[in-house]
Order: sequence, then structure tokens, then C-alpha cells
Amino acid sequence: MLKIFSISPKSTVDCHLFGNFSTKINCLAGLVFLVAILSGCNDMFEPKVATICKDNPALCEDLNPDQWCRSEKADIIRHRYRHPDELNEEQHYRKLLIFETYQRCITKASGITHKKYRDIEGGRMKGVVTARKELDRLSRLSKDSSHPLLAYYHWSRFSDVNARKRFLDAANRGELRTPELLIALASIQVKRDLSAAKQSLHKALSMYEDDDNMDTSVFQSLATIALEEGKFGLVYIWSRVGQEYEAGINDNQLSSIANKYQLPVSLLDDVADEVTAALSDGAFNADSLGLTKL
Repeated sequence: MLKIFSISPKSTVDCHLFGNFSTKINCLAGLVFLVAILSGCNDMFEPKVATICKDNPALCEDLNPDQWCRSEKADIIRHRYRHPDELNEEQHYRKLLIFETYQRCITKASGITHKKYRDIEGGRMKGVVTARKELDRLSRLSKDSSHPLLAYYHWSRFSDVNARKRFLDAANRGELRTPELLIALASIQVKRDLSAAKQSLHKALSMYEDDDNMDTSVFQSLATIALEEGKFGLVYIWSRVGQEYEAGINDNQLSSIANKYQLPVSLLDDVADEVTAALSDGAFNADSLGLTKL
């Protein structure tokens, strides 16, 4: 864990005092480290969830009071704490997703009966009602939004054709600039244009700086597209990459694919390893890796 430093005017890095090159390099490194520390201050100094609830009970009292769905409930409380004022459109979208996750958990938990502690069941039902009301409210407020995330949300959840049009209009204007949005676009394209969907997924992967928060469902999607195109080598490669991220098929299924289509396994394993390394380094490029030629 990073130590929290007390920063005073005396501790400010003053680079102009130093003349030699190596000292300037050290000074620059110190500045970079200082910026990194300061950029994470909000999270470092944020109180624990229990403290937030004690000091701001209104942020917590409409959720289930027991230990079920603890992490999902904490996400809601932190989001409420961090954004006390009117939400921007991306924050609105994140809140929708957070409440969806909480609703799935608390709805399941509400079906568990307690012979001894009936009040627990009542507390969970309170959480179910809150989730339903919040999702209805947030969905109603964002129904006509042109923000790509919210437009896609309303298309994917409610089959809102007007929202779909707004999302595709944003795509045509070049406004889909994140992996998340490009993956969403591919989910629409795949029904009519496999090549366009594949390009969107390739571009999404190229935008990740590393593989820490990568949406690993992309690998299965690319394997499925390759199967539809009859490119069985790519089916094997993307399935193999998926295995590295625990999002692929098992070894027996992979061997079955290789045997059925008489694939050069050793060669394809090398390509899969190169793809995995590129993803880890944030340097994925489908053309450079030769994937567009397979």
C-alpha cells in the first residue's frame, strides 16, 4: 500500500536549483511520482463505507442492512458519496449499471427465507424495491439522451429503435472513442456485417493500455465471428487467447477444433502467444500481428 505523505511548501520539488543532467532526471521522476500520488488522493482519503453511512445515513438507509450483496451495496454508496450533485451522462450510465448489478444480487438474496430472522427478509425486500425504483427513475430520465453510452443502454435493454439510431449516428460522427463503446457497436454490426464487427473489436483491443481491465468477452466474440467466416485458424487463436484470460474453452474443446480442421497447432500457439504479449503491453495491432491475413 502506498504511504500517504504530508505535503508542505518546503517539500515542493524545485528543479531549477539543480544544474547537472542526472539530477534533473531524478527531479523529473520525483515530479511524476508526486503527480501520481496526488491524482489518487480522492480514493486514498475517501472514508470507509461504514463511516460514510454513519455520517450520511440517507446514502445507505434504503438498501438492505444485512451483509448480503456487500460489494454491490458498497458500490452504490460510494457512487452516491462521490457524486452528491446532478450526474453527468457517463456518471448516470455507471449508476444504472451499478443498480442493475445490485438488483440481480439482492433479488436472489430476497428469495432466501429465514425462519428465525424475518426482519432480514424485510430488509432485503427494501433493497429490491429501491433497486427497482432507482432503475425506473434513471431509465426514465435518460430515455431521450444522445450520449452514446445511454443511447446504447436503452437499445440493449429496451429495444428502443430511436436510441439505436442515436447510437449509430454517434458512431458515424466518430464519437465512439473507447473500447466499451466499440464493443457495443460490434454487437450491433455483427448481425449484418461480420467484417465491420471484427474491425470494431480489433480497434477496441488496440485502445487498451494494458490488459488489467480488458473486456475478455471480446475473445469469444472474435472466435465466433471467425467460425462464421470459416477461418478456423483464427477460431483456434482467439480461443487460445481466451484461455490465457480464463475466458476461453477448455483444452479438450481446443484439441477437438485443431484435430477436426487439421490445424498447425504449434504455429497457431506461437501467434496466440504473440497476441497475448501484445495485449499485455498495450500494443495490440491486428495488422502487425498478421491476424487480418489469416
